[in-house]
Amino acid sequence: MNKESIADNHIIVYGAGKVGKQYYDFLRLLHMENLIYAYCDKNYKQIGSIGEIPVYSYNDLMDQGYPFVIAMIEQEEIETLLQKDGQVYYSNIESWIKDYRGDAVDRIRMWISYHNIGEKSNRGSEHRLDNLGEKIYEEIPALNLEKAVRVYGGICPCCKGQTLFIAFDYWLRDYYRCLFCGSIPRQRALMKVLEDEMPDWRNQKIHESSPIEDILHMFKQQCAQYTYSYWYESEPLGIKLQDDGTNQNLENLTFEDEAFDIFITQDVLEHVNRPERVLTEIARTLKKGGKHIFTTPLYPFKRTTPRIKMRGNIRELILPPIYHGNPINEEGSLVTYEWGGADFLEMIDEITGMESKIVEFPNSKENFENGLEGDFLQVIVSKKM
Repeated sequence: MNKESIADNHIIVYGAGKVGKQYYDFLRLLHMENLIYAYCDKNYKQIGSIGEIPVYSYNDLMDQGYPFVIAMIEQEEIETLLQKDGQVYYSNIESWIKDYRGDAVDRIRMWISYHNIGEKSNRGSEHRLDNLGEKIYEEIPALNLEKAVRVYGGICPCCKGQTLFIAFDYWLRDYYRCLFCGSIPRQRALMKVLEDEMPDWRNQKIHESSPIEDILHMFKQQCAQYTYSYWYESEPLGIKLQDDGTNQNLENLTFEDEAFDIFITQDVLEHVNRPERVLTEIARTLKKGGKHIFTTPLYPFKRTTPRIKMRGNIRELILPPIYHGNPINEEGSLVTYEWGGADFLEMIDEITGMESKIVEFPNSKENFENGLEGDFLQVIVSKKM
């Protein structure tokens, strides 16, 4: 097999030891670990799998006849077999990234991930990309940065690595993305507050309603007790969904009292029908001292404006409809409330008995370097007393 016949960039990692696992580590940060078709190792029976990736013997893989890229060599005897069988292989990650057939953004994300893995593990120059800037510079022309309205380099609060923040639209709140993890400013703001308010969050019970896919992956990877939910009105409440979440209506959660240390909602509360029920339910499921950490567009000098009214279970419009994106519905979500900074926190505390505050991110060099720019970057923290 030659390089021209390589399909879909899928790889098989030869050697499932410390060096071979580095492939899984760096692709997992990108949520691209499914590029690894399998591992091959002489100790395949004892190892079994790396994450969800199976480990096979060399002969088993050759018998299956799947086309693959050989990506990492840890065992000299396997390299001899590969040469004998005419297989394409790479002796290190850098060589494979150079040949990766994805677009420039994918390759840059790979370079950054490989660099960050080396930095975090202190593996030394052998496994750290010392010329990260040079590698990114080679790919820059393909990014069309001349069309960008904002570019800034720094450290992303979500993926915790060096990155570029790039926007091709002036509405930074939704379009100023981390090149590495794809996060946007309000997500980075929430992560910054989460780290400050609950630094041990990785070891706590977290529930999130209606997460966005990229940040969902990050929480699932870093917090073993993270759970999440969406609401499908036609499905029974509490059932397990195909994506491992559960079906939950924020007005009528199926969780027990004091189930969570942290409850997260990101741009959800402006779409609910009965906010008083939602806030009461979230407070009920929080442990004492637990916190609801959330984002929602907040108009600082206005009082709250309802855009709907409920008659029984019927929603009636007060103002012309406005829709925002919805992770499970292409038609979007109707905006039901415009929350005003003049009364929103007082309403939350009166309904729930919690204590709430607003965390803001004014213009500063530190915030710029964390990609924290744009409108409506406030994060609200409500603590159960």
